[in-house]
Amino acid sequence: MPKVAAEKKETYRRVPGWMYCIIVLCMLPGLCFPWAVSLMEDPNPIVRGLTWFYPAYVLLSGVLAWQCYGRRTAMTWIVLVLLILSHAGFYILTFASPN
Repeated sequence: MPKVAAEKKETYRRVPGWMYCIIVLCMLPGLCFPWAVSLMEDPNPIVRGLTWFYPAYVLLSGVLAWQCYGRRTAMTWIVLVLLILSHAGFYILTFASPN
């Protein structure tokens, strides 16, 4: 059994420090949450509800990107690209004029 455990341990790669920095940088726009709520122009309750769930999505995306790095590095990059695209969509959703 110890040989199997050693082989299994080798298949997981540790997340390097530079990847932690990239994950945190990709999550930083999610920290604008209080500012986004105060400046929101859309009175639609659905948009306001999505705004309240957005920080949870950002946090979960960062955790999933961190978890995926050990086995599926490509999946980490996909999650981070989707997170960045969601930041752009969130910005348009909350700050675009309703006209």
